[in-house]
Amino acid sequence: MITMQNTFMHYVGRMFAIRFLGLLVFFVIILQMLDLLNRSDDILSAEGAGMDSMLRYISLRAPQIVSQFTPFAALLGIVLTLAGLSHTSEITIMRAAGMSVHRVLFPLGVSCAIITLAHFTFHELVTVKASESLDYWEVNDYAVGLPPESDTRTDIRISYDGEIIAADSAVRVDGAVLLSGVTIYDLNDDGIITGTITARIARYEEGAWRLFGARELDAETTQAAASETVIWTNSLDPELLFAMTLEPDQTTIPELAAKINQLNQDRADTRAPMTSLLGRFSKPMATLVMPLLGAIAGFGIHRQGVLLMRAVTGAALGFAYFVAENLALALGALGVVPAIIGAFFPLAIFMVVGFSIILSMEN
Repeated sequence: MITMQNTFMHYVGRMFAIRFLGLLVFFVIILQMLDLLNRSDDILSAEGAGMDSMLRYISLRAPQIVSQFTPFAALLGIVLTLAGLSHTSEITIMRAAGMSVHRVLFPLGVSCAIITLAHFTFHELVTVKASESLDYWEVNDYAVGLPPESDTRTDIRISYDGEIIAADSAVRVDGAVLLSGVTIYDLNDDGIITGTITARIARYEEGAWRLFGARELDAETTQAAASETVIWTNSLDPELLFAMTLEPDQTTIPELAAKINQLNQDRADTRAPMTSLLGRFSKPMATLVMPLLGAIAGFGIHRQGVLLMRAVTGAALGFAYFVAENLALALGALGVVPAIIGAFFPLAIFMVVGFSIILSMEN
C-alpha cells in the first residue's frame, strides 16, 4: 500500500513538475524577448555597448520575470495536469480505487509547498539584488563601465512636516548628503500651496539644509527672490529621507524592517513599506492556493465540452486571485486597509473558496 502511494505521488508530482517548469521557461523566454525588443535601442545607444550589455540586461531582468510568474506557471501547470488526468480517465480510476479528492491533490500540494520555499529563497537571494542593480543601471542610461553603486535615490517625491519635497536625486558623498534639482512646496493647514523654493543643490550640514542657487516665490504676493544660499529649516534629516524614499522591492527584508523602525521612530508614514514587507511573504504563498483553485479542472462529470469549461473556470479563479492580490496590496500601501489585511486577506479568502470547492466535489 505504501509503495502504491509513493508511486502515485511520484507520478502525479512528476507530471506537474514537468508542466510547471516548461510553462515557466516559456514565459521567461517570451517575455524576455518582448522586453528586449522594447529596450534594445536604449541599451545599445550607450557608448561602447554591445552583446555584453544585452546579456547583462537579460541576467538582471530574467530573475524579475521568474519571480513574478512563478505562481502563474504553477496555476496553469495544475490545470493542465488535472485536466490531462481527467481526460485519460485516470482520476476516475483513482476515485474508484477509493482515493479521496484530498489524496489526489496531495502530491500537487507538496510540490507547491516546495515551489513556495524555492520562490521565496530565490526572490530574496537573487531577485532583490538584481532589481537594485537593474534600476541603478537604468537610471544611468545603461552606461558601460559604470562604477559600483552608491547609496542613491532618484525621482524623489515626499510629503513631510507641512511641505512637499521633490528632487531629481539624493546621494551620499564623502559623509555628506546632497540633493539636486530641489523643489519645495510650502502648504498651509488646508493643504494649499503658499510658496515654493527651487534650488540647484541642497546640502545637509549642522542639522539643517543649505540650498544653493535658490529662488523663492510667494504664492500670495507673487513676489520672487533669488539668493546664492538659503537655510531651509525642516525636521527631515538624511536618514529619514533615505528611509522614506526606500524602494521596498530592491531591499532585503532585514534592511526593510530596519527602515520601517526608523520611520516609526520619526512618526512617519509606514503603510507602504509595511504592506510591501508583508507582501514579500504573501506573494510566494500564492502558489499554495493554486491546487485548491485549479482542482475544479480535474473533478466532475466528464463529457464533451465540460472538461474544457472546468479547466477555464479553474484558470479564471487563479486570475481572479492575482487581481485581488494586487488590488489589496495597493489598498494597503495607500492606507485604505491595514497592511496585514492588504497582504493576506486575498490569500485567506481564496483559501476558504478553494476548500469549499473541494468539499463540494468530495460530497
